[in-house]
Formats: sequence, C-alpha cells, structure tokens
Amino acid sequence: MLKDRSSRTHFLFSILVTGFVVGALGCSEPSSETSAKSQTTTSQTTTSQTTTLDSQVASETTSASTIVETKPTSNDLPGIWLGNAVIDKAKLTQKISSLTPEQQEMILAKASSFLSTIMAVEYKTDGTLENDLEMVSMDGQVMRDGSQGNWRVLESRDNGLVIETSETLPDGTIAKTESFLKFFADGNRFVTAVTLGPDLRDCDAMIVFEKQQLTGLNVADQNLKTERR
Repeated sequence: MLKDRSSRTHFLFSILVTGFVVGALGCSEPSSETSAKSQTTTSQTTTSQTTTLDSQVASETTSASTIVETKPTSNDLPGIWLGNAVIDKAKLTQKISSLTPEQQEMILAKASSFLSTIMAVEYKTDGTLENDLEMVSMDGQVMRDGSQGNWRVLESRDNGLVIETSETLPDGTIAKTESFLKFFADGNRFVTAVTLGPDLRDCDAMIVFEKQQLTGLNVADQNLKTERR
C-alpha cells in the first residue's frame, strides 16, 4: 500500500503526460497547430473547412456498435484507468454544415479543446478514488485539476456498471454524480458519456478509459526503487 500520496500523484501525472501524447496524435491537434488554425480567415472555402474538421476531430469514434456486451462486476473497476476524449466526427460535421465560417471556427475550437482532455482515475478497493485531469483551453493554455472522493456500484448491468461518485467540495458540501460505465468485451476498457454545452450537444462526446497494467503495490515498489537510486 502506498503511504506517500505525493508518489501516487506523481505516478498519475506521469500517466497523464504519456496519455497526452497519445491523445494529441489520435484525438486532436497539438496546441501549436490549433493556434495556427484559429488564425484562418473566415473566407475559407467549404472544402478547406472540412479538411480542418478532419484534422481536429478524432478519426475514429467509439459507438455502441463497437462494444460487445459483457457483464462486469464491482471487482472489475478497482485499478488505475487512463481516459481519452472522443467525439462522433460525422455528427459534428453535420451539426456545423449549415453554420457560418465564424460559427464553425468557434465550435471546432471547442471540440478541439474537449478532445485534448486526458484523465487518470484510480478506483481503490476501499471505495475511495483519486483523479487527475489535463486539457488545453480554447486559448491554448494547459489546465490541470484533480480531486479525491468515494465511489460505489449502484447497479451491475449486462454491459456495464452504474456507479455513484461523491466528492467533498471546499465549502463542505458533498457533490454526488451518477455515471454509466459501458465496458468492452475485454474488460480492460470502458466508455462513459460526457454532457457538453449546446454547441457540442448530440455529438456523442465521451471518454474512453483503458486499464493500466501496474497495480497499486507495483506503483509503490516502483517509486521506492526510484527514490533509492
């Protein structure tokens, strides 16, 4: 069991750094390219706008049809999971097709910011959790946030788990969130829907999580070995 929380936080951050590279290549453009595209004039043609969309939105999305149903249990969730954001490109293309160039540019910037999202979450066997999140804002600023809380399974379904997470806010109130985690057949990945603002509503925004191989004990051992060196 890891005693030093800073070591675990450091490990979650290291996952975020690794995942951010993967997310940038697979889901969105590097921030420098995104900044360059934000300077594109509003007189660009429909063809060039479509090219911009293709480069900004995930080339592959995770739809319900790609997930084979399997019945997970509460024992499948404990561990460290790394998540990347995805959006349905076809639905986003359709959503912006009738908009002005200025409106398209704004929505694409919002989509690109969401697609930069990387999350590292640890569900612990004692019912507590810790998460760390990183994303790039629309103006190119890298933002990080993290929190601790509790989790419990409310319902086990044929293809996923309904869980409740709770977090104590700075003012002392407890915020509770209910989520459905839809598992892939291999049991090492799940997807959860994300509710975004009206500009990206109905675009099937979601986070796809993949379980990391290191257990808490291995993480602790790794950090101790690193410190001894």
